[in-house]
Amino acid sequence: MARKRQFHCDVRASFAAAFSNWRRKNRIPLKNVAKHLGVSISTVSSWESGECFPTGYNFEILVEYTGLPPCKLFCVMAYKCVPGECFLALRQIKPRHPR
Repeated sequence: MARKRQFHCDVRASFAAAFSNWRRKNRIPLKNVAKHLGVSISTVSSWESGECFPTGYNFEILVEYTGLPPCKLFCVMAYKCVPGECFLALRQIKPRHPR
């Protein structure tokens, strides 16, 4: 019998909410984001509404524009995440074994 996944994540919806929260918090109009990325306002609006997701290139530019690590744009619960560079550092630390 197959196990059911206990966690479901809608990446588009998470991105849309995180991006929208960031833009509203910083009071940046859609037209400013669109102009900086070189896309239409309707494109940015469709990302924010969850209708579609930015291309890889646009996502990279968006990360640079916002100054946020990608995980912060992918997930509204990113505050619980460990940044990638921290995770890599943790993996390099050898656990102590009691003697």
